[in-house]
Amino acid sequence: MEEHMSIEQATSINEVKDFANMTDLEKKHVPMIHIGGTPRAGEFFEVTVWVGEQMAHPNEAEHHIEFIDLYLDDRFLSRCDLTWGYTDPKVTFSVRVDGPGRLRAYERCNLHGDWTNSVELSL
Repeated sequence: MEEHMSIEQATSINEVKDFANMTDLEKKHVPMIHIGGTPRAGEFFEVTVWVGEQMAHPNEAEHHIEFIDLYLDDRFLSRCDLTWGYTDPKVTFSVRVDGPGRLRAYERCNLHGDWTNSVELSL
């Protein structure tokens, strides 16, 4: 059974409160962040963001992920726009940063709004 969000949830940015006890809705929507290799300041490294890693997210006209954004602290790094039916909401960005910070991914589901997750980036 599909879980539905309240108006308040759909108009705010949603985050998982307890990763050990995620709901099905959270499992389908949380953008999981994976850092490849050992990042170094000033050098490119890969960051993979996967929506639906815990539980597959639908990918059809009526229910899909529209985009995935990546930030370091408040600095916008990149966006990937997705087309339902033809793309998987799993994106690898090649980024270069000058120092440590908090990597944050945002994604938008056309039905369930905006979701975010973050990880600390140490260099």
